Amino acid sequence: MIQHDARGEALSTDQPASVAAYEQAMVLFNTLQLDPVAVLEPALARDPDFIAGHLMMAGLFLSCIDGQVLPAARASLDSAAASRHRPLPREQSLLAALRPWAEGDMGRSNRLLDRHLVDHPRDLFALQLTHMADLVLGRSAMLRDRIARALCHWQPGDAGYGYLLGMHAFGLEECNEYARAEALGRRAVALDPHDAWAVHAVAHVCEMQGRVAEGIHWLTEETAHWQQNNALAVHNHWHLALMHLSNHDEAAALALYDRAIAPGPASMAMDLVDASGLLWRLGLRGVDVASRWEALAARWDEQAAWGWSVFNDTHAMLAFAGAGDAARMARGREAMGAVPATAPLPWWNEAGELCEAVMAFGAGAYARCAALLLPLLPVTHGFGGSQAQRSLIFLTAMEAARRAGDTALHEALESEASARKPALAGQLAEHRSQVLEAA
Repeated sequence: MIQHDARGEALSTDQPASVAAYEQAMVLFNTLQLDPVAVLEPALARDPDFIAGHLMMAGLFLSCIDGQVLPAARASLDSAAASRHRPLPREQSLLAALRPWAEGDMGRSNRLLDRHLVDHPRDLFALQLTHMADLVLGRSAMLRDRIARALCHWQPGDAGYGYLLGMHAFGLEECNEYARAEALGRRAVALDPHDAWAVHAVAHVCEMQGRVAEGIHWLTEETAHWQQNNALAVHNHWHLALMHLSNHDEAAALALYDRAIAPGPASMAMDLVDASGLLWRLGLRGVDVASRWEALAARWDEQAAWGWSVFNDTHAMLAFAGAGDAARMARGREAMGAVPATAPLPWWNEAGELCEAVMAFGAGAYARCAALLLPLLPVTHGFGGSQAQRSLIFLTAMEAARRAGDTALHEALESEASARKPALAGQLAEHRSQVLEAA
């Protein structure tokens, strides 16, 4: 009754075809290609007692980081629990670890996955899924250290080894170890050019070091597979747009929004996050994006699952503020205020203040916005997401200070930004002079 996956992990099924589908879906998930769900569905229809398959299906839903798919994840976990097969230790552990996430408590699930991956360090699916949760929960050190814990149990040539390198590369970047991150990311891409996460890790290094020309070349000339049929396509286009913004090429960034980032009918919350983040950055630079905010705000209105993800909720509020939609902002703020103080969410009190700051900026109350954001800047890791994504909070504070006429705060933040990214110091000075000339 027991089969084994390509890494030697035992699976409670007697059907080799189920294992083949599991492996195919695994590779699609590792490379973020579409669509592992479509691969697993027929396998589970033929083998409804395939516990590992149901657990993978639940994890695929959870990896969307979208509150709307939690019922589907719960249904998959229920199917795993109802199997006539007795779960193997790894399957039993993973089922217990994923259940809180499907019930809305990603933080508790993440802590259970900590132990699961100590006991099962070759569980590649759980490693990648937990890596995504670490990102959303703002556990920057664990993006690096979780993969480091597992590496001694892997060897070059193991199925999926390159994907560990790509994840480790991203974790190193988020911990400011840029040289190691880039080396591992490039090695991972050399092992599998379809490894969109490793491509993304190297793009992050270029972004954080201000190596704009190299970053654009990396995403447009040196790599290409991420651009089509890939769940990370919107996000990597977002990175490319940020690089154009670093070149003060707002027109190129806006063209990318219209071509590759603006939401479509099938966009998930993580795509809407990127759309909000890019439009807001363009707005901070004085670009007229008013005609694009309403469509995005309408999608967030349909998509928002308030009280589940600070990261998502704040980006929804950006869209409502950008659209000037007071009614939606009020409903969102009311929904956030209704979240119990005991809710299993990180950074929830600060999230309320962040949303107040967003609303203040949208209303033109720039001094209030800057005052609300200043004490949040040292703790933005709790917001979740990457350093590049969280920089939106800093940029908003800096622009609010400038618009409020708070020269001391604006210069202090500009100095901080220049010290963090020395390569950008000249660009910031040039941008400042352009703003002064326009004024």
